[in-house]
Amino acid sequence: MGTTGWIANTTIVQQWFQEKRGLAVGVISAGIGVGILVCTPVAQHLINRVGWRTTYLIMACVVPLINGSLAIPFLKRPPHASPSRSNENITPHPVINDPWILNKEWASRSWTVKEAMATKQFWLLTLSFSVTGISTQSILTHHVAFFVDKGLEALTASYIVGMLGIVSMGSKILWGMMSDRKGREVTYFVGVFCAVCGLVSLIGYNFFPFPLLRYCYAFFFGMGYAVTAVLPAIITADFFAGKSYGGIFGTSMVLNGLGGALGAWLAGFIHDHLHSYLSVFIIMIVCFLVGGYTVWVAAPRKFVVVPGKRSHLRAEK
Repeated sequence: MGTTGWIANTTIVQQWFQEKRGLAVGVISAGIGVGILVCTPVAQHLINRVGWRTTYLIMACVVPLINGSLAIPFLKRPPHASPSRSNENITPHPVINDPWILNKEWASRSWTVKEAMATKQFWLLTLSFSVTGISTQSILTHHVAFFVDKGLEALTASYIVGMLGIVSMGSKILWGMMSDRKGREVTYFVGVFCAVCGLVSLIGYNFFPFPLLRYCYAFFFGMGYAVTAVLPAIITADFFAGKSYGGIFGTSMVLNGLGGALGAWLAGFIHDHLHSYLSVFIIMIVCFLVGGYTVWVAAPRKFVVVPGKRSHLRAEK
C-alpha cells in the first residue's frame, strides 16, 4: 500500500502539474472513492461465489496487473508542459523571475529531508496532519459501532458510510479546485469546519436520534474528511516542491499514520471505559481545530500566490 499509494501518486502529480496542482490532486484522490464503490461489491460477489481464500488470490494477481499496466504508459509519457511553464524552464533564474513566488529565498533552495525537518513549517504541517489523522481514523473506524449502539441496524449504518464516501469523492475535487482559487489555508479551514459540523451532528444524535442528523453527519464529515485527504499533499508541495518532495512528504506522513493508528485505538479505549463515544467526539473536534490552526500559522499564503488570485493581482497592478 505504501509503495503504490498516496505518497507515490502525489509525488508524480506535483512534478507534472504546477499551476493547477490542487485540481490534479483532487481528481486522483477522488479515484480512491471510485475504487471503493467498484471494488467492494465485486470483492463481496467473489467471496460469495468462490470464498474469501480464492478471492484473495484473485486480488493478488489482478491488482498488481492493473497498477502496472496503468503506471507504465503514463510514466513514459508525462503531460506536456504548458507554454508558460516551458518558458520558465529555459529562464536562467526561474524563481527570481517568477512574480508569484513571494519568498524567493525559500523557493530557490533545493530542499532535502534533513533541511526540511529543520524548519518550523515542516513540523507545523506534520502536527496538523497528525492530529487530523487521529480524528478522521477514529471516526471512520467507529462510526458504524456508534450508530449500532444507538439502535440502528448495521446494514442501515453501512448505507450512511456509503453516503459519506460518495460525498467525499466530489468534495476532494471541490477542495482541490477551491485551494487553487481561494488559497490553501482558507480551503483547509472550511473543510475542518465541515468536519466539526459532522461531529456536532453525531453529538446531537447521541441525545436526539433524529434521522436527519445521520444524513447531516454523512454530508459534513464526508466533506471534512475529503479536505484532510487532499490538502496535505498540496500544501507540502507549496513549501517543499522539488526532487526531494517525495521523501519530505513521506516523512511527514509517518506521523500521520501513527496518529491514525492512535486515534482508532484511543476511540475504542475510551468507549470501553466510559461506554459512550461522546468524549471521543469532543476530543476529535479539538484535534480538528488544532489541525486547521497550525496550517494557518504555517501560512503557505506567504510563500506562493495560488493561480486563482493571480488575475486579481494583475487587475490591481
